[in-house]
Amino acid sequence: MASEEIEPEPIERYDLAPMAASWVRSLRSRNASDNTIRIYSGAAKAFGKFLLEEYEPAAEGSKEPPTELGEIHREHVEAYVTTTIARTSASNAHVHYRSLKTMFNWLVDEEEIDKHPMRTMKPPTLAEVEVPVISDTELSRLFQTCRGKSYAERRDAAILLLFLDTGVRLAELADRRVGDLDLDLCVLRVLGKKSKWRTVPFGKTTALALDRYMRAAAKHKGKPLDADMWLWWGAGGRHVMHRFTIWGVGQMLKNRCAQAQITALHPHQFRHTFAHKWKLSGGSDDDLMRITGWSSREMINRYGASAGSERARAAHARLSPVDSLR
Repeated sequence: MASEEIEPEPIERYDLAPMAASWVRSLRSRNASDNTIRIYSGAAKAFGKFLLEEYEPAAEGSKEPPTELGEIHREHVEAYVTTTIARTSASNAHVHYRSLKTMFNWLVDEEEIDKHPMRTMKPPTLAEVEVPVISDTELSRLFQTCRGKSYAERRDAAILLLFLDTGVRLAELADRRVGDLDLDLCVLRVLGKKSKWRTVPFGKTTALALDRYMRAAAKHKGKPLDADMWLWWGAGGRHVMHRFTIWGVGQMLKNRCAQAQITALHPHQFRHTFAHKWKLSGGSDDDLMRITGWSSREMINRYGASAGSERARAAHARLSPVDSLR
């Protein structure tokens, strides 16, 4: 009688979730921004799920799924990054790569692991993509959709003007409180990357729109605004009002674009458009870096690439060697 084959017991894979939760608590204790925590925790959660449910050795001799924290290897991370590229994009995989590298740095510092599994890894290569700036025609049609006097129109006009006039990131704009805004000095205090605070200036037109929104918000809430309140609120009745988050701002922009009958815009395009218009008007690179919160001039080159041809044509119109002969 042939002996029955005994199937090996399934490997009990390591669950990264509890350790990732400790890392997120550490981020909060260091006052990391809400957006940073969202990005980092999302990457850790997705990687942990991949290890638990999806990872399989690619070939004979490849690493088995980890059964404990110290067994997480470069191969596991590389497999996750490759899968993320295939499912989403190289740029999204790059964000997850940086997030996981930061998490493993923390694990080494906390002496939870002896070696950094990503110490010799290289990030995914990103193709240089020129983000289109928003045309004046598109901007005009977009602002036409919120020229009314309703609460939502006052709010949306203020948000869109602030995006264009300051070049702030989505989270920098959305995660603000009333006390961060100074309408007399025309500045907004924002929390940027690496938890660095900075003040960004805005013009008189934007200040007027913000003042109108603040008065409309106080009426909408049925009480004066105080410094600790969130700056942006949904358009529901005063008893069901909720904070207007990054998701609300993104959906608002999508709806306004549809209403204006223009191609859907991403909030980050306003940042590129701001940088383009600043350079087109002859603004200095140093001032641009201070306003946008960039610490490297490489960022000027990256954002300055958008509509660079238009700026070159404008410069040539001013500096044409032949025209100057006249």
